[in-house]
Formats: sequence, structure tokens, C-alpha cells
Amino acid sequence: MKRSLLLLASLSLGCGTTAVQHHLLSAPGAPHARPVRTILEGDPVPSSQPVALVQATGRGLNADLPHLIEGLRAEAQHLGCDAVVQVRIARGSSAATATGFAVRWASHPGAAVQSTPAIGAPWAPPPPLPAAPEAPAPTDAPPPWSAH
Repeated sequence: MKRSLLLLASLSLGCGTTAVQHHLLSAPGAPHARPVRTILEGDPVPSSQPVALVQATGRGLNADLPHLIEGLRAEAQHLGCDAVVQVRIARGSSAATATGFAVRWASHPGAAVQSTPAIGAPWAPPPPLPAAPEAPAPTDAPPPWSAH
């Protein structure tokens, strides 16, 4: 019995998974095997074109920085990107998440971004807000609810 519990405990400690997902912002490139650079949030980013928002979630023994970064880099390679930038890490008690933008360098020959039909222009600024309505001009007349 003690041996079974020990085996069960050692198996549960050895588990770990890393899941990766993305949301396209523009048309991806061809997958490649080139190294992908990782730039953390707050660090300067060279001129680049965004392709996708990517996220890696590690659970169990994979809830660590090396597994998360490797997941982001593999997804960026799959999308034909040169780097993952603005990477943010969040850690919990049994899981960790890394999120960033997969980008192509602006100097890359295939860097011209083509919008996906469902998204339109991926990085166009939002339209300006409408102007606030003008307040009515003040008058010296008493308000209608006052009794004079």
C-alpha cells in the first residue's frame, strides 16, 4: 500500500504540460527554423510588423520560464515570425502564462503585412471620438422649477 502511494505521488509530481495558442492580427508567413528572439515587456523593440498575439500556458512542472518562452518561440516560428515582443509573464501556484506579440522585423523581405479579412487594418488607430455636444449658453432667466 505504501509503495502504491509513493508511486502515485511520484507520477503526479512528474506531470507537466505546455499549451500554446494564438490570435492572428495579420496574415502569417511560412513556418521556418530560424532562431526567434524574445523581448520582454518594457524593453525597446526594433521596428516590426505584428502578426499575432501568442500565449503559452504551462501547468505542473512546465509552469516555468524556459517552457513558456520555448512555447512562444515555437509558435512564432510556426507563424513565420522573427520575434515575440512585449512578453508578459504571470505565475500562479500551479500554472504560469506568458503572452506577447509575434512580429516580423520591418526590414524582413516578407514583412509587408496583409490584413486578414475578419480583422481589417490590424494596427490602425481607432477612429476619433465624436466631439462633445456644446453646452447651452447660460441665461439670466431663473430655472423653470424655481418659484419667483
